[in-house]
Amino acid sequence: MTTSVTAEAAMRWLHDEGLARLAGTGGGTAEALCAFTIEVATGTVIGYPVVGAGPGADVLTLAADALPAPQPSVGRLVIVGRTFAESILVVDLATVPSIAIDGAVPEATARAWVLQLLLNPQVTITTNSGAIGGAGLPRCSHTFIPGGGATIVNVDDKRLPVTAIRLSPAENGPDYADIAADGTGELYLGPRCWRLQQALLVDDEKWRSLAATLEQEQEQEQTA
Repeated sequence: MTTSVTAEAAMRWLHDEGLARLAGTGGGTAEALCAFTIEVATGTVIGYPVVGAGPGADVLTLAADALPAPQPSVGRLVIVGRTFAESILVVDLATVPSIAIDGAVPEATARAWVLQLLLNPQVTITTNSGAIGGAGLPRCSHTFIPGGGATIVNVDDKRLPVTAIRLSPAENGPDYADIAADGTGELYLGPRCWRLQQALLVDDEKWRSLAATLEQEQEQEQTA
């Protein structure tokens, strides 16, 4: 009797070691890789080059067990969600200086990305969004950011360029995610598009619960 691999199991593997191994992938290619898909059923990994190399240029395909050894840092890799092709989509925000999140609940998508990014101790987040920066997360600060009133989340891991995530901008650039309230949507990186069956989201209730937990932990540390 065979046991099928689930999307949840694939995401756990990514957090346990997969992202650290993807961080070392693509060193031998001519172009940096901006995104990866991991097929849930087979473990096949496809790496996609940054925009400008052409839609089909230097696409890298390999098995998950053929990935390089884990790197010390996962950089700015984030799991976006599960595609309709039953693959897990991962984006390297270090290769995307500016990306927009649009749709019904852009804060919920941004929170899911921020929580992942903060697992890297080298990452700091600055944002002018109280819905994201007001939870008391370490290395995530709520501050004024010049930008004509736009809601911005800046991601800095001490390597330039800093990634700017813009929520519901007046106009989307070539790189953006459009996510509905139920988690379906699309992510575009230049000419490429991935249709999402379920994007990762952190809603208001989960965010408030996280903030309350952090507040309790801080109070306990202060009274200890």
